[in-house]
Amino acid sequence: MKKIITGVKSTGSSMHLGNLMGAVLPFGRTAVGNDAAIFIADLHSLTSVKDGKTLREQTLEVAIEYLAIYGVDTPITIFRQSDIRGITELMWILTNVTPYSLMNRAHSFKDFQQKREQAIADLNYLKGKHDAFSESNFLTKEVLESIDKSIHERTIIIQKLAEDFSENLNMGVFNYPILMAADIIGYDCEAVPVGKDQIQHLEMTRDIVRAFNKTYGQEVFREPEAIIDEAVAALPGIDGRKMSKSYDNFIGIFDDEKILKKRVMSIVSGSEGVDEKKKNPDECNIYNLYRVFATPEQTVALRVKYESENIGFGYGHAKTELLSVLTEYLRPYREAREKLLQNPAFVEAKLAEGAHIMNARLEEKMGVVKEVVGVN
Repeated sequence: MKKIITGVKSTGSSMHLGNLMGAVLPFGRTAVGNDAAIFIADLHSLTSVKDGKTLREQTLEVAIEYLAIYGVDTPITIFRQSDIRGITELMWILTNVTPYSLMNRAHSFKDFQQKREQAIADLNYLKGKHDAFSESNFLTKEVLESIDKSIHERTIIIQKLAEDFSENLNMGVFNYPILMAADIIGYDCEAVPVGKDQIQHLEMTRDIVRAFNKTYGQEVFREPEAIIDEAVAALPGIDGRKMSKSYDNFIGIFDDEKILKKRVMSIVSGSEGVDEKKKNPDECNIYNLYRVFATPEQTVALRVKYESENIGFGYGHAKTELLSVLTEYLRPYREAREKLLQNPAFVEAKLAEGAHIMNARLEEKMGVVKEVVGVN
C-alpha cells in the first residue's frame, strides 16, 4: 500500500466530462489498495481568486462534486488545504533551500508565453477551418457561426492574457511549486498520479527534496514517484479538439438538462445528410464520445447505423442518442450532488474528518523537519 495524493484548485468552474474520465475516475481506480488523499487547493487558488466569500463557496462546491463522484463513504481522504496548520510553515522551510534558478524555470512569464502561443495557434487553426469550410459550402450556417464564435473567444483570451499578465503576476504564482512540494512531501507521500504533460511539475518537487536532503545531509524527505495511467485518453470536445475549459468546448457533468442538450447538439459533425452515403463513425466526434459512455451493445448498434445507407439516420439522430446515454450515465452523480447541496454541514464534517487525519500526518513529519533545521 502506497500513500498517494492529488490536488484540485477551487476555481469555481464545474467538472466536465474530460475531467471525469481523464483524472477523477482514474484516480479513484488508482486509490484502490492504496492510502489515497485529495486536497482542495484553496491556498493555491488565492493567486487568482480575490474574494473570500467566493473562494469559500467554490471550495465547498468542489468538495460536493468529488463526494458525489466517489460516494460519501469513499476511503479516499478529502480535505481542505487551508485546514492543515503546518503546510505554509513547511513551505517556508522549503523556500530557504530552493534555488532561485529552479523557480525561474517555472516562472509565470514562461507559462504566459506558452498559453499565449497556444491561443494564437488555436486561433489560426480555427481560421483555417473556417476558410476551408466556407469555400466548400458543406457546413450549415449554424456550424459556421459556431466556428466564428470560437475564433472570437480565442481572440479575447489572447487579449486578456496580455492585459492580465502584469496585474496578476505575484509571488504566490512564482512560488507555487514550493507549496505544491509541501503538499506532497509533508505527508510522506510515495507517489502522485500525473498526466504526461505534468511530469515536469513533479520533477520540481523531486528537485526540492534533493536540495533539502543535500543541505542538511539527511534523507528527511523521500522523492515521490509519478503514476501515469497509460490507458487514459483525452476526450474530444464539441469542436473535435481535446475537451478543455480554456477552449470552451466542454460538456459539464452537472449542467442542467437544457445546457447539456445545447452542448451536445453543438458538437461539430460531418456534412453528410440523413439519406446520403455511409458515415465513418471513427472520424466522428459524436460517436467517439458515445462509445465512452454507452454499453458495448449500444456502441455496436450505433456503429451499424453509421455504416448503413438509406435508413433515415443522420448526425442529429446520433446526437440525440448521445444525449440519452449521457443523461443516464450522469444521473447518479447529479442526484448525489443535489443531496449534498442540501446538506453542507455533512460536507464540512467530511472535510474536517479529512483534515484531522492529514494534520496528524504532517505534525509527525514536521517534528522531524524542525529538529533537523533547528526551529523546534
